[in-house]
Amino acid sequence: MLPMPMTGDQYLLGILARETVDNGPNSPVRGVQTLLLPMIREWANGMLFAMHPSGSFMKGTAITTGTDVDLFISLSETTPETLKDVYDKLFNRLTEKNFSPTRQNVSINIKAFGYSIDSLANTPK
Repeated sequence: MLPMPMTGDQYLLGILARETVDNGPNSPVRGVQTLLLPMIREWANGMLFAMHPSGSFMKGTAITTGTDVDLFISLSETTPETLKDVYDKLFNRLTEKNFSPTRQNVSINIKAFGYSIDSLANTPK
């Protein structure tokens, strides 16, 4: 007897199950954040408010074949630099640490720890 043909929904659910990125508390992607945190803290010079994943990873829509890791870096409202200065200083620090960053519209991309990572720094100003 031949197996029953798969419905479109079954096919899609199979792909999603295979390609979904683990976004739980112990996921490898969160490990990237842990590895970068000491360098980001040093760069922020006491002005780091928080750093957390954002984008498709946090929405649960990330897939393994085309996902970068978006890290949102929130700085204190008392950060004296302009947003442009913050962006430039982050780029320079990533360069100093040999991450070979690439400037993007509002974020900076690095390839590290097997991931493509987009870092977006912001201040509440």
